[in-house]
Amino acid sequence: MACARDHKNKGLRRIVGRMPIMPSGCRPPWFPGILLVLMLILVLLAAGPTATGAAKTVPNLPAAAVSEQDARVLSSTSACRKGWLWPLEPLPGEKAVPQVMRPFDPPDRPWLSGHRGIDLAVQQGRRIRAPADGVIAFAGSVAGKDVVSIRHGNLVSTYEPAQSSLPMGTRLQVGAVWGKVEGVSDHCAQDCLHWGLKDDHDHYLDPSAKVGWRRIRLKPL
Repeated sequence: MACARDHKNKGLRRIVGRMPIMPSGCRPPWFPGILLVLMLILVLLAAGPTATGAAKTVPNLPAAAVSEQDARVLSSTSACRKGWLWPLEPLPGEKAVPQVMRPFDPPDRPWLSGHRGIDLAVQQGRRIRAPADGVIAFAGSVAGKDVVSIRHGNLVSTYEPAQSSLPMGTRLQVGAVWGKVEGVSDHCAQDCLHWGLKDDHDHYLDPSAKVGWRRIRLKPL
């Protein structure tokens, strides 16, 4: 064959890094296709990402700018959290907000006189509900007055005149009826419910400030 004779007579010189020189008459039919594919790959590799032209660059916000933007959003974002309920269970057709006969008026000094709670207008026999989740801490008589105390974490709410048939330690969910306005008290001539609130340091607080929706603000991270 001519091809064999060419190989025998002339031989192939192999040069490092190059393909062998092949006589045109001995090239297989697939050789031009392979060569075209290799050339196309080399062109694409040399062109890099610009050859595609399909990918679009998405601008990235710098990390510092993102954190500042998040801080502005968080600092300006406000939310509401549901507070306590009024302790008197509303009657059908009655407003949920009871009449406050006497507001909170704490004394300037713990040993001075004042009004350490609020008085809500109500008749005897009205049912009383838990203004928040808590545990009955006391139910009985104190200095001749009928008192019930409920612990809410680090706060204690008190009610008089009030009576409950539930034992101490009973857990209450917000809105659960635990007793009624009944018994003896030195407030409002028996036509009100005295509602008091204090913390673990025996500081008296205004219970009405805990009622309703309370606005909270998120601080920046």
